[in-house]
Order: sequence, then C-alpha cells, then structure tokens
Amino acid sequence: MNRVGILTFHSANNFGALLQAVSLQKTIIERGNVECELIDYKPEFIRKDYSISPFKNMHPKVIIKSALRIPDKIKRNSKFQTFREENTVCSKQCLSEGDFKNICNSFDEIVVGSDQVWNYNLTEHDMHYFLPEIGASVKKVAYAASTGGADFSTQESNKMILSLQNFSDISVRESASKIALGQRLKEKYIEVVLDPVFLTSKNNWMQLAAKPVKKDYILFFKMGYSKTAEPALKFAKKLSEETGYELLMLWDQETWFKYRDVKHIGAVGPAEFLQWIAGAKCVVTNSFHATAFSIILNTPFYVETEIERKDRVLNILDVFKLKKCGLVEGKSENGTVIPEIEWSAVNSLLNNERKKSLDYIDRILR
Repeated sequence: MNRVGILTFHSANNFGALLQAVSLQKTIIERGNVECELIDYKPEFIRKDYSISPFKNMHPKVIIKSALRIPDKIKRNSKFQTFREENTVCSKQCLSEGDFKNICNSFDEIVVGSDQVWNYNLTEHDMHYFLPEIGASVKKVAYAASTGGADFSTQESNKMILSLQNFSDISVRESASKIALGQRLKEKYIEVVLDPVFLTSKNNWMQLAAKPVKKDYILFFKMGYSKTAEPALKFAKKLSEETGYELLMLWDQETWFKYRDVKHIGAVGPAEFLQWIAGAKCVVTNSFHATAFSIILNTPFYVETEIERKDRVLNILDVFKLKKCGLVEGKSENGTVIPEIEWSAVNSLLNNERKKSLDYIDRILR
C-alpha cells in the first residue's frame, strides 16, 4: 500500500487551516486506498503566531492585552489539539532538518497544500513547502496550494520556481495563483481546484460539529485584526436590529475587550465553529473559510469583499453565483435583509465543482 504525506498548515490553531487539513486527509484515504499522514512539521512562523506568550510584541499596551488573553488562548488551544488528535493522523514530529528529510523521504508521494503554503511573505521564505531537497523517488504534487498574492516574477522566487519544476502535478486554489505561477512555469499545466473543505459533504461535516446550543441568532465572524471588517460589523448590527435576531460575535483572536457592545461567544474549537455557522440565521464575515462553510452548510451569509487578499473570496462568490452575498465596505445590493439563496442551484454547482476536484485527486493518486 502506498504511503502519502500531506504538507500543510495543520498545526495552526486556525479554523480554516485545521479543517482543510482534516478534509484533505480523509478524502485521500477514502479515494486512494492509501496510508496517509500529515507531515508533522511546525514552522517557526506558526509557532510564534499561536504562542501564548504576551511578549511577542514589547509595546506595554500590547503585552497587557496579550496577557489578558492567556486564559482564552489556553482554552482555545486545548480545544484545537483535542480536535486534531481525534480527527487526524500525523507522522512523527519533525524536530530537525534531518527529521524532515527522513520523514518526507519515507513516503511514496507528498501532497503540498492547501492554504497559503506558497505565500513566501507569510511563511518567511520557508523552502520546506517546495520540497527542494526531497529525493526524486518521492512523487511531488500540489493540491489547492495558494500563493496568497506573493510575487513570483522576482529573483527571490527563482529557487522556488526551480523546485516546482520537479512537481508532477500542480493545482492551486485561486485563478490569481494560477496566473502568478503560470508566467514562470510555462511548460506546466496548472489547474484551479476547490479548497479541501469543499471535498467533504455537509452531512459528514455535521458529524464533526458540536451539538447546537442556541437558535435564532446572527453570527458575525471576524478574522484577524484588520479594520476592513468594521463596515461588515456595522452591517451585522443593523441586520440584527432589522430582523430581531440576537447578534453574536466569534473572533479568531478571542479578545473580550474589543467591541463590548456585541455579545462574544468566547473561546471555541473547530467543532463549535462548525456548529455556530450551521445554526445561524445568517453569517456576516470577512473570512474565506467562514464563507466556504456557510456555502457547504447552506447558511445564508454576507462576506466583506474589500479585504486584503480578496481574490479568493471574489473567486468563491463567482464560482457559486453568489455575488449578491458580497458586501462592499459594509453595503449590500440586497439592502439589510437576510439573502434568499436558491440552495438547490448552489448545491448542484458544488457537486459539479467537487467532482472536478475529486477527479484531480484520483489522478494524482494513481
């Protein structure tokens, strides 16, 4: 039986990062009849980002705010780790460069992706995600990798492009990534496929979701600290007033001291994240993966499109013919109402797109 490794951001305590890793691994195991492990590589940039230390930034105010978040961080990290242990299979941990090479070379095939594994600005130029020193006997492929807007026309990307020449098959998550890489990899056919979360059905996701705890609410999910979500929050508040549904806020940073006028849900893990989206009357967000799960779980939603790295959000709205669910600086073409979505049409498009992506996975596993 062939052994397949997946190299992605599975160790990040980020809803989208972990859930896409879970979905891709389960899909590969089911489709390929193979042994499959997530390569347990935890890069420094992820360890720093999700550290509970309040001293990552030495500004006194930041230290104080970070210290106040420690209890929430501990609770949240524990929920993520429990979910990770229950729903993934990992390799031995890569504690050194030698470990990484040995573990990678033990596989017959390595799938790199999804997530922004090729956004070298985010990964601090981490070359591991390009597998430059892994033996030729290991088949190298990519599934839904994203460049995240990184510029691959520059000299600093030359080594990365050279490494990608050794990949048998390359697929990316956004058309912008296809264009960015296609200009340098002219002899490679690069496909655009769905983010891995779409490979798993609604029913299967609901089996992983926590039990519902509340009904008749509007969920505002905020990703990161970007102020571009402020207009979306203003829209969510107005939607709550117009519909009479309570507004609840879930933020991936779990900070109680911001937006005190909105009820915060608190620290949750991936299972609760799925449950809160599934049960909402409407989701308002600035997040790609909150948008993706709203589509999968057939929950009405709005997503702010005037955000950094907006290509992936605009692409998903275009694929599923849901441009009316986009907010532009907190304004909707529908007005302040819960959008009426013909879910049968959306699900039909999803089934068609899912089939194309599964066909790609079947092909790379041969």
